[in-house]
Amino acid sequence: MAQSEVLHVITGTAIGGAEIMLLRYLRALGPARDRHGVVSMMPCGPVAAMIRDTGVEVRDLGAASARQIPAAIRRLQRVIAQRDPQVIHGWMYHGCLVATLALRLGRRPDIGLIWAIHHSLADLSREKITTRAVLRGLRLLAERADTITYCARQSAQQHAAFGLPATRAEFVPNAIDTAEFRPDPTARARLARAANLPEGRRVIGSFARAHPMKDHPAFVQALAQLVQQGLDVHGVLIGHGQPGGPAEAEAVRLGIADRLSVLPGRDDIAGLVPGLDLYLLSSAWGEALPLAVAEAMAAGVPAVVTDIGDCRWLVGDCGAVVPPRRIDLMARAAADLLALPPDRRAALSAAARARIIQHLSLQDYLTRHDALYRQARAARAPNAPAEAA
Repeated sequence: MAQSEVLHVITGTAIGGAEIMLLRYLRALGPARDRHGVVSMMPCGPVAAMIRDTGVEVRDLGAASARQIPAAIRRLQRVIAQRDPQVIHGWMYHGCLVATLALRLGRRPDIGLIWAIHHSLADLSREKITTRAVLRGLRLLAERADTITYCARQSAQQHAAFGLPATRAEFVPNAIDTAEFRPDPTARARLARAANLPEGRRVIGSFARAHPMKDHPAFVQALAQLVQQGLDVHGVLIGHGQPGGPAEAEAVRLGIADRLSVLPGRDDIAGLVPGLDLYLLSSAWGEALPLAVAEAMAAGVPAVVTDIGDCRWLVGDCGAVVPPRRIDLMARAAADLLALPPDRRAALSAAARARIIQHLSLQDYLTRHDALYRQARAARAPNAPAEAA
């Protein structure tokens, strides 16, 4: 691997919000991306190929399980020695942990370190045992990070309460390319073909991998309540693990299998999401600032979200917010938005897009990160005070 100014160390490169945000950032950099490299702790997933298509080199450390993390840290030390970056940017819990340990064990106090947290932490007990262990490790190592960025204000507060230093926290929300995600009257026909939608139905969607924190069975239960109320609705779930997953099983159990389409993850979401009538985020925990909701809003699709992380701030007055697992309130909010007359629907659609343009600017994201990297480099310059490695 060639020398780089910034080395991004991320937990993995499966389809997910943080992974897509890294890809989006590198794409937006233009020729400046030549000064960046990427290391995935886990074996490479589909986003790695997308990053490579931008010309950025991606290496994986081969850690497919927690037992392989020590070996991954040793490999990362060798990568750091080869590339000699000025700044390392850790993404997600495990990425931050292995990056920090590699720097400390390699005795490299001269390299700047940014942590990027893309998860909310309302209830530690909901996290996997291994994740809890990683979080405790991060708490012990947090003084090594020059800055800890959070894509949600709620996440910053929750992690500060857990013990990460609030003095190092920076709120840097996710960003949307609003030229890519925009209203498109032709999208409905593409979505209908992809999901085999019956003509005339109102379409409610959610695009995310199948994972317990996403609570997609609750999505299906809300859909079933709308059907029981006499609404002609159809649900669309797109993401890794959706075919044959819990949501599809729940639809069969509730007798609405013909009202739900499930598709695996795909790379043409920008061309499909404008075809929705409504986006429904049913997550029970863990969300910080969900990229998929912001993408839908940029495409002019109103959203109903659960009150997790910064979802309330994200939708503002351009959608509806309900407590997690309150299926009745999800269904009621969805019904209310679907019942809006065309003029109010158009105004809400425009307001949702305007909100994303105002608050989740991709140019702002680039500018903020450039400033963070400069600050980290300056703090770790050769004439900076020495630090115990």
